[in-house]
Amino acid sequence: MTMSCTGRVIGVSIAAAVTFGAAMVAPVGATAEVDGQSVVSLSVGPGVSVEVVDKRTVSLICAPTVGGTHPKAEQACQNLVAADGNIRALADFTVPPLCSADFDPVVATIDGVWRGKPISDHGFFSNVCVLRATTVSVFDF
Repeated sequence: MTMSCTGRVIGVSIAAAVTFGAAMVAPVGATAEVDGQSVVSLSVGPGVSVEVVDKRTVSLICAPTVGGTHPKAEQACQNLVAADGNIRALADFTVPPLCSADFDPVVATIDGVWRGKPISDHGFFSNVCVLRATTVSVFDF
């Protein structure tokens, strides 16, 4: 969809996007003490399907410590904390992007545990520039 005042295209299709609360299996040895744990897997791939074969995936740990394979883990965690783990809310923290109108769609996904609760979501973006401009450092890998 095109947002008229900023000209940005955030193709975040909501039709079948949100699956919050999906059952997730806890790791072996996990206990109730992981209530504040925030560990997610982030992926980015070309196209308009979450079933993308050619995607890049990183891990991001934001609590109890910051880490994972994300190259900008500390910044990404700060952005996710500000958005309370909601990738759709990340756009609220950015300035309008200066991106071309080229249509080269990408899909971004987040799966894991945020503050001890299961999280699973995805969004579609018109191109990589729009993805990075609207999700700040979270999908910048």
